[in-house]
Amino acid sequence: MKNILLTLIFGVFSLNTVALDINGEPYEFTGSVSSITLTNEGGVINVVGETGQYGKVWLTYNLNLDNPATPNQGSFTGRAVAIDGEGNRNSASRQGVWERKGEMMHFKSLDDVSDGNQFLCITKVNLIDDSLEMKFYSVK
Repeated sequence: MKNILLTLIFGVFSLNTVALDINGEPYEFTGSVSSITLTNEGGVINVVGETGQYGKVWLTYNLNLDNPATPNQGSFTGRAVAIDGEGNRNSASRQGVWERKGEMMHFKSLDDVSDGNQFLCITKVNLIDDSLEMKFYSVK
């Protein structure tokens, strides 16, 4: 009985240590696909757009086809660079997962920005009209 109780207590406390603390309303980013390059490993999607917080933003998604049994999903890494109206530059490393459903690609990523912010990003890309919509949430 003691072992079961200790296991439950440690289980509850360990869940709190890995939880994301998402703060406030999401920021929004809209953009468009500027290029897609296909590779044997997956492909590269480049995006350009605007967001109020960071200004003009360029994103790269380096897609990996991790599991041949699931050809419509995988992981990705990427980079982001932004320049605001005053010439300030920020960059970010990006890592996450993707899936394609019909003409829509969905990305979920964690981004580490050079200004000290970290974000959970939820992104939709329409492969027919090349539009992108992202909501990103502060996780600090």
